[in-house]
Amino acid sequence: MRNTNPVKEVVQVRQHYSGPLPQPESLAQYDQIVPGAAERIIKMAEKEMEYRHRVEDSMTRSAIRSTFLGIIFAFMSVLILSGSVVYALYRGFDTVAGYIAVGSIAAVAGVFIFFKAKESR
Repeated sequence: MRNTNPVKEVVQVRQHYSGPLPQPESLAQYDQIVPGAAERIIKMAEKEMEYRHRVEDSMTRSAIRSTFLGIIFAFMSVLILSGSVVYALYRGFDTVAGYIAVGSIAAVAGVFIFFKAKESR
């Protein structure tokens, strides 16, 4: 006995495109529907790119400035604490000078370990 049911075949085509601009065919279709739309879409993508570059530049400058200020303040803190240790030793407060020195070293080591652990994540 023969199978008299016709075989149905379904073909599905999908297209996927990712990027700041649509595919050229789509741009042409936009331009047919709304004259000048393709040029406006391209200008919009260019403006977005310029904005993104400005934001990234600003963030980079801010990170550099923050790092530089952190180094300056760390150096000033070390100088002040070192001066405190020397002054305490000069005045005969050996124990206080020791506590300041150990506390300073522990603080610097703690910050160093914290940032190394943060970088490794």
